[in-house]
Amino acid sequence: MATDEQREPFDLTGRGIVLTGGGGHLGRAMALALARAGATVCVMGRTPEPLRKVREDAGALAENIVISRGDVGRERDLLAAMEALEARGVALRGWVNNAYHGVSELLGELTREGLRKTFEGGVIDAMLATQLAAERMRAHGEGGAIVNIASMYGMVSPDPAAYAAHPAFHNPPAYGAAKAALLQFTRYAGVHYAPEGIRVNAISPGPFPNPSVQREKTFMAALERRVPMRRIGRPEELEGAVVFLLSDAASYMTGQNIVIDGGWTAW
Repeated sequence: MATDEQREPFDLTGRGIVLTGGGGHLGRAMALALARAGATVCVMGRTPEPLRKVREDAGALAENIVISRGDVGRERDLLAAMEALEARGVALRGWVNNAYHGVSELLGELTREGLRKTFEGGVIDAMLATQLAAERMRAHGEGGAIVNIASMYGMVSPDPAAYAAHPAFHNPPAYGAAKAALLQFTRYAGVHYAPEGIRVNAISPGPFPNPSVQREKTFMAALERRVPMRRIGRPEELEGAVVFLLSDAASYMTGQNIVIDGGWTAW
């Protein structure tokens, strides 16, 4: 096996990476990309069937996919994912905070309980997972990289006109606030863990609606008109960024955010 000094910049061979929300719309594409780059990827999630589907879709690389059923809100489940990698003989070298859960309350409908749940699932779980992952990386002494999946709505407000005819799809205010907090935490953690060789960066996807939303053709047309590239994002268009940030190609990069939004935030 190549040492870190000998490997190609984007080669993740021999590195263990945990990906939370690994069976989801975006998680699946990222998991497969990391496996193709050589990583042993632990896909973590609450529902086993989507995780098994990721492993099935990996084909010849199925042995690079480890399944860990668990809730990112429980420390024991996070530790179990790390231990699943170590049982395969690989150290934890990467962590992707992709899982999200929240309550879709719009302005005028906000409740204290809904806000609490959204901030817990949108930023608190990721902060605590980052801390735990960094502790494990520190313990094995090889450093590592952590990637937080944020959102363009952590940077800008949704355009109300894009959702006027389809209010059910309107992005709730607590979601964007939680993602903005996650971006700030990325900067904070990136700076504070840097001396230990642990990098923390973020990816902010733009319009990557899930398949159920994509079935609403009139909404999709309105959404695409708002994007300079005039189309929504494809999950595989996140692959390069996540491999980059977890690899040695990004070895001098920490506390940063890569925006992949078809130009949405550029105007």
